[in-house]
Amino acid sequence: MNIYVGNIPYAATETDLEKLFGEHGPVTSTSIIRDYRTGDSKGFGFVEMENQEDGEQAIEALDGYEFMGRRLKVNIARDREARAPSSEHRHLQQDARSKRTPSQKSKISTGETFHNPYTFVPSPPRPLKHTFAGDFDPLKCGLDHASLNPKWWTGHIPIKLTTVTPLVLLKTEGKDHPPDKPYDVLDRIPESSLRGMLRSTYEVVTNSRYACFSNSNRLAYRMRPQQALKLIPAIIENGSSPEKLMARLYTGTSRPTADGPKKDGSDQERAMYAAMLTLYGTKELRSECDSGYTPKTDHEVWAQIVLCKHNKPFYLYWKVIKVWPTDKYSQEPAQVATPESGKWKSLYTNRKKPFVRVVKGRVLITNENMGNKHDERIFFVEGVNAKNPIKRDVTDLQGAWRMRIQSYQDAHRKEEILQRRDRRGNPVKAWEKFGNNTGDTAWSPHQYQSDADELKPGDMVYARCEIDDSNGEIKKIEDLFPVMISRELYEKSPVSLLGSSLEPASTISELSPADRLFGWVPSQKQDQRQSSEGGYKSRIRVVCEDNVRSDTTESFSGGALPLAILGQPKPAQGRFYVAKNKKGIPQDKDTSKEAAGYSGNKGLRGRKQYWHHKGLEANKAKAYWQPSAEDRTQEKHDDRYQEYRRPNEDGKKNGKPKTDSQNRFINEWIKPDTVFKASLYVQNLQPEELGALLWLLTLNDEIDDGDEKHYFRLGYGKPLGFGSVKMEIDEERLVDSCLPLGTGEDWKQKYYSALDASPPAMLDEDKQSVCLQAFRASMVAAYKPLPDNDATDDDGDENEVVSNLTSFDQLERVQSRFLDTPENRAQLEEQHFVELPFISGFRRVLRGPKKDAPIHYPRLDRNPNPDGQNFLWFVDNDHYRGGKELALPEVTVEEGLPYKPKT
Repeated sequence: MNIYVGNIPYAATETDLEKLFGEHGPVTSTSIIRDYRTGDSKGFGFVEMENQEDGEQAIEALDGYEFMGRRLKVNIARDREARAPSSEHRHLQQDARSKRTPSQKSKISTGETFHNPYTFVPSPPRPLKHTFAGDFDPLKCGLDHASLNPKWWTGHIPIKLTTVTPLVLLKTEGKDHPPDKPYDVLDRIPESSLRGMLRSTYEVVTNSRYACFSNSNRLAYRMRPQQALKLIPAIIENGSSPEKLMARLYTGTSRPTADGPKKDGSDQERAMYAAMLTLYGTKELRSECDSGYTPKTDHEVWAQIVLCKHNKPFYLYWKVIKVWPTDKYSQEPAQVATPESGKWKSLYTNRKKPFVRVVKGRVLITNENMGNKHDERIFFVEGVNAKNPIKRDVTDLQGAWRMRIQSYQDAHRKEEILQRRDRRGNPVKAWEKFGNNTGDTAWSPHQYQSDADELKPGDMVYARCEIDDSNGEIKKIEDLFPVMISRELYEKSPVSLLGSSLEPASTISELSPADRLFGWVPSQKQDQRQSSEGGYKSRIRVVCEDNVRSDTTESFSGGALPLAILGQPKPAQGRFYVAKNKKGIPQDKDTSKEAAGYSGNKGLRGRKQYWHHKGLEANKAKAYWQPSAEDRTQEKHDDRYQEYRRPNEDGKKNGKPKTDSQNRFINEWIKPDTVFKASLYVQNLQPEELGALLWLLTLNDEIDDGDEKHYFRLGYGKPLGFGSVKMEIDEERLVDSCLPLGTGEDWKQKYYSALDASPPAMLDEDKQSVCLQAFRASMVAAYKPLPDNDATDDDGDENEVVSNLTSFDQLERVQSRFLDTPENRAQLEEQHFVELPFISGFRRVLRGPKKDAPIHYPRLDRNPNPDGQNFLWFVDNDHYRGGKELALPEVTVEEGLPYKPKT
């Protein structure tokens, strides 16, 4: 990892930098930039560290650190392209800038930013008491499946879909797919895929309840390293009854305070609580083990320890000289000679007469989970706390423990942990380390043990305690952690910020517009609670009309195409997922990672949506979508890097594709400009319901921003640009310009009363306009103005509780009061409907961002990195310096994100 170091003292040397950063891990190289004439330091330089984890810790610890009288500025180094030019080259760049054409200047400007593949369409609190936009029991209001309602619409809507970028629909085999075997790709659109796309879009434009939202656990973020010093080792024990758990604290020789070991006591009282058992790193400094003995977690041992110091940053700790197993040595063994080598001796607090003792303790092994890790831990306790153990009840912390461990295990796919292979292709166990890069180090046990989320007697943990500093009393244990630098849980869970009006329906009386049209099934938990209440059947059926065709797909020249790795959801990234308030407004950029999380009265950003990749429609970017397996990721085509292909191992055209568990190969895709036909069969649709569907299907008839069109997203790889489709009514299948739909009365008179008649086609343009206007006016009545709470106020007749209605007549009467307002309906649409946040946001997503910039996952470089490492962008953005931490921009004013968050 390359690190920039600024404000370096002019007297400092490269050796000084190496020693300073070497405290945090292996250093590959150091360089101080000097004047090429005088050789004097310019006060800044670069440090290359061997692995990412060490680099992050070094940045965290040394940014602002006082070094030889000056406070250093430390951050991730920008790539060479982005660094400020040297003085001897500045005039050449100035000349080049002056010769650029306006179009060249524009391209250079747009190259400074990118768009994240996903954004959020706001989902404001819903008015529960409104008619169409709110909740009610459809069966009580006549929306059943038994008969056709005389005034509501039944029939089908013929539609067609045209692919404008390649479409990838993977065949699922119901079993693990070999990483080196290409996936089979469908040559048609499955009805389930089309139905899923329709439901999700219908949910957005009607601001319905979320169909599913199961994230009720509190999410976690990585604590700051300084917080680790406050944690006290503990071992879980049985409590006073079978359902109770206690934690016994192991304080070593130290006196705990709220900020860690007592700072103003003796050296022994100031030492870190656990002893350092050095099993890795430099052989000369490793702890000695009794002949034939290998320490394991929970082993009881004798340990000879010596008091040592760490200078940068300064702290005291006990280092293990030798360990013996107690099952072999029942009595305390005799001390061995204190190591007198230079490296050992330099660590001692008292070099002439080191503080040495033998203690009994328990071993904790968390594996070589960092590139520069040296030590495991031995929990022990001496003094008064050994005679009178400190125990506190932790029964109530089991839920938080379960959430924390689950957050660890959810952060990585199982194959990343359990199916690793080294550089030669040999299998590697989860607890083994074969390199210093991310993913090559060993995994901690709580990340792969199946029962790790269950807190049980014998577990060795770290405890954060509430301590009264006036008398040193440990009042209670506030939280438990599996490792010292662990994950903190946010104050609230995502679902608690969602709001009750948007949570999935729990009873049939809570069904929102999407539930009432596409159907609803209670969850298992809900079904147990509401055993007398079943689900609600869908009133829309999707039928794809096309038979299997041979002209829909195209194969790649040069073999199989390795697809770029799709990023995992990162809901713990509060700056992306959490909003300032319930209306989905992005958070301020001057908030720390902790403050930007799930807490207080915040809300969620909304419904996650994937951008249409504007400018990459196949008819505009033929070179970009060339059907070839060739690696073109490091060169631009149609002013874009090839984002959908996974770069070869060395990033070269003729290199070898990566072969690991994350591979996804395909041999073909559904080509652009392919037309598919389908029908939407509907029953008993209210005018508003039909109007919402018609609005989705006629979006491109209302173009008002130049030639921008609306494209829906379908299939696999939407973040990579696949699956943009144009969806519209199939005009060729209309009957006399009418949609083949009729009211219940139409069906009675024109079909069932005349058995030889064709199904009615009665929805002409005028009636379509009425349905569209009913939908728009109903949504405007519900959300303009938007109330501050989850429901409309209760002091007006218009807010009659719909869930209490018992007949269609009553429902229609309430609807009429909303729709027959004094304002003209057309004026309502023009002034208010398009301004509703979920409508304006949704339309922008289908068009693509306003700014013409690349769309890809966050990274520090413009071109794709063969080694991935996209997480470095988040590392840089999360490094708190006040005022520069970036939130995901609002969907309608999306201006992109910079490649270098801190510049």
